[in-house]
Amino acid sequence: MNSGADDRGHLGERLPVSSPIQRLESHPLREELYEEVHERPSPMLRAPMRASHMVFLTDEHSQEEAFDHVCRLARRYSANLPNAHSTCYYQDLGGFEIRWEKHTEFSSYTFLRRGITDPPFSDNALAVLPVDWLEATPGLMIAAAHCVISDAPAPDPFGPELADWFEGQTLFGSRIVDDRARVFTTLRLHSDGFGRILLFNKELSDYQTGRTLQRLLELETYRIMCLLGLPEARDIGPRAARLDRQLAEIMDEFGGVSDGNEDQRLLNELTSLAAEVEHYRSATNYRFAATRAYDSLVGRRKDDLREIKFSGMSSIGKFLERRLEPAIRTCQAVEDQLESVSRRIDRATDLLGARVDVGIESQNQQLLGEMNRRGKLQLRMQQTVEGLSVAAISYYSVGLLKFGMNAMAAAGWPVNPDIGAGLSVPVVVVTVWWLIRKVRRRLTSDDAE
Repeated sequence: MNSGADDRGHLGERLPVSSPIQRLESHPLREELYEEVHERPSPMLRAPMRASHMVFLTDEHSQEEAFDHVCRLARRYSANLPNAHSTCYYQDLGGFEIRWEKHTEFSSYTFLRRGITDPPFSDNALAVLPVDWLEATPGLMIAAAHCVISDAPAPDPFGPELADWFEGQTLFGSRIVDDRARVFTTLRLHSDGFGRILLFNKELSDYQTGRTLQRLLELETYRIMCLLGLPEARDIGPRAARLDRQLAEIMDEFGGVSDGNEDQRLLNELTSLAAEVEHYRSATNYRFAATRAYDSLVGRRKDDLREIKFSGMSSIGKFLERRLEPAIRTCQAVEDQLESVSRRIDRATDLLGARVDVGIESQNQQLLGEMNRRGKLQLRMQQTVEGLSVAAISYYSVGLLKFGMNAMAAAGWPVNPDIGAGLSVPVVVVTVWWLIRKVRRRLTSDDAE
């Protein structure tokens, strides 16, 4: 028995159209996120079919130009315009179909046209496009390929027919999608400046045909985008090696005697080295990260094709695996070397900083020792001065007392000034010493407070 828990209330009644669930506050991106996975569906294609695929590198400005460029084509054929916030546009323009997609750093244009010619690449889907519109496409073309989807039986992979269609270049091919189709390509540009892909549909449905074409064109795109990091790696690689050697030379100088001027020079060299390394890292971080991402996509598209190789012919996936891996490893090696140099510079800077700190601490200890020695000398001088002060004050005090006793003797008092002065010396000395000591203690206690 159905409990009705899926669309009924706790008493079994069906929820009204305007239910509390529909009035719940939703995240502003909820619908957009639901539709994201359906944003770029595969086309439904039935052989025979021609496709022309072009990829243009774009920046923020040229991406806006690309959108306007697509809008101009749509107006030209009185078709629906793309949404201003859309990242793709699929439209039948009568006689051909356009599939435009905007990616992070490139825009791709795929044009689909029914029918094929004999030979297959003697005509293409671009032939029906306005020449002035095509020549005004914004951006720099980085990848391009013509694809022909045929429903005829595949010819001999090693026969002269295929060789003629591909201008005698080395062929790569395989049985794909569980042996439901055959694909051949050269992975190179031909005399018309485009690559060529020939797909023979054996048992693919319309949806599978469209999805297979999409995978082949994405493989063509991503393998080229993946290689964009290789020229930078080749350019930066020798510089990274030079920085590595310079850092090793600086580290060799750390073994000498620590000297303030020498340490400052080493610190300046390390700072200059670190600035250069960070400049190279900031210039290549995005490109190398993109290379890894595109390489991952290439691997997934190769796996999706599920290739079964022809005996005596290299498959597309195996060839790309052999040729792309060294390029990816080169980019990774340069990136790792820059990262390694950066970390070692940090450690060298810390080591030099510790060395400078130890030197400063040693200087401080010497300074404190010198101050302690001077303090002791000052104390001794102070004690000497105090002794001299006692003697001087006592001398003058006894002299004053003697003047007083001379006056008393002149007045007729029974006083002997010499004897009185002599007897007063110990008393005066002890008194003066006591008074000076008391004053010094009071001053010391005031300074301590």
